[in-house]
Amino acid sequence: MMRQSTVQTTGTRARRRVWGSAAALIVCVAGCETINNVTASVTDTVKDAVTPPPPGKREVDVYAGEPDVRVRIAKSQREAAVSGPQRFVVRAVAGSRSAVRPASLPGPLMIVSGDRGVVMREATGKEMSFGFGVDVEVLASDGTPDGAAEAAGESIYLAGKAYPGFLTIRPSWNDTPAQFDVTVSMPVEAYLPGVLSKELIKDWPRQAFEAQAVAARTYALQERSRARREGRTSDVEDSTADQVFGGTSNLVVAVEATRATRGMVLTDNGKLIRAYFSSTCGGRAASAAETWPMKSGREFNKAGPLQGQPRTIACQRAPLYRWTVVRPLDDVTARLRAFGRGKKPEMATLGRLRTIQPATRNSVQRPNSYTIADSAGHEYTLTAEELREALNWPLTGFPPITRDNRIHSGDFEVLIYGTEVRFAGRGFGHGVGLCQWCAKGMADSGMDWRSMIEQFYPGATVIKLY
Repeated sequence: MMRQSTVQTTGTRARRRVWGSAAALIVCVAGCETINNVTASVTDTVKDAVTPPPPGKREVDVYAGEPDVRVRIAKSQREAAVSGPQRFVVRAVAGSRSAVRPASLPGPLMIVSGDRGVVMREATGKEMSFGFGVDVEVLASDGTPDGAAEAAGESIYLAGKAYPGFLTIRPSWNDTPAQFDVTVSMPVEAYLPGVLSKELIKDWPRQAFEAQAVAARTYALQERSRARREGRTSDVEDSTADQVFGGTSNLVVAVEATRATRGMVLTDNGKLIRAYFSSTCGGRAASAAETWPMKSGREFNKAGPLQGQPRTIACQRAPLYRWTVVRPLDDVTARLRAFGRGKKPEMATLGRLRTIQPATRNSVQRPNSYTIADSAGHEYTLTAEELREALNWPLTGFPPITRDNRIHSGDFEVLIYGTEVRFAGRGFGHGVGLCQWCAKGMADSGMDWRSMIEQFYPGATVIKLY
């Protein structure tokens, strides 16, 4: 019998503001394209206005309005070409010890960094330097002589890709000042269409996009909250390390789904949940508490709505609902040993692989962990996600990991015969929370996003945060 979920919805609009943070393995469903050219107004007044909740207050009670989010879009760059608006405002990050006044510069700009500090080079060759140790912001603006931002509302292009917000250039001053990271700051509602258009297939039903919007918003804000508490300079990555972000998007269904669910987030006991999602559950949802290590600071993985429970399954049409991979036994053994050298020293001397068997399962019979036995009679236990990582470990001298030979999830049965290993698996991704292909199937059957959320995060409460 299907267990009834208990997602609650409150019509009370939260009057304060929250922030999120963290990292997770999240899978982009398919070759989803990013469509540019929609602009978003971002002024220099978009700042962090949140403080940790005082005693007796819930995390969700600290939001005063729509929060911003800082997305790292480039790492260890030696130069960056910025274009789009006719003029830019460039200025030192607030709090920097810089005597350089903000300035309005004509675009395009080439940005470099080094012992001289951050240098902005105009097309004419004219340069402006901010000095060693100073991080710099770049804003799209009509510009005025003193560099005041006028909220031009234009996307900024970095390496040919449009972004709705302003850029921050942060060199590695204490290590390699000639290299810098780039983050883009924007309102979270301007960020979401660029996530949805990369995480889902563009012609999927709107309800699937709406459910994804609620999950992606909640995840981003929960991660943002952690980042701010920990003093990090960015909130989320633009990759599967968090959730894929493709920059400015004018995909209509993504924009409409974001607007239709504006401010809607998922909570448990007054806290934002870490609303994980992945491509395909394969018919069995995973449990967060068993999927990732429960070390200090990650207690959020214990939240009830994130534990695998019986629910409606609708991802049967997913390309990887069921899959089979066959690999040479020597290949599998070598990758397990290499993983041991990198992460599990006790496995570095693993003998020839003999068996891989599920050790524990969750309430829907998805494996939480596996026992690995070798020819010497030694046994080792790995979580399902650790084993997936180990089996896909890159190794010189062996075939590269591709779609054809990748172990796509941590839910599989293993048969070793002769010199080959056969993996019969289910799904694609970690399997916790929202299943994107299930969302597509549920939407095809007429289910709305709230009903989907009840299935994916049973027991969570939906609130309008701002």
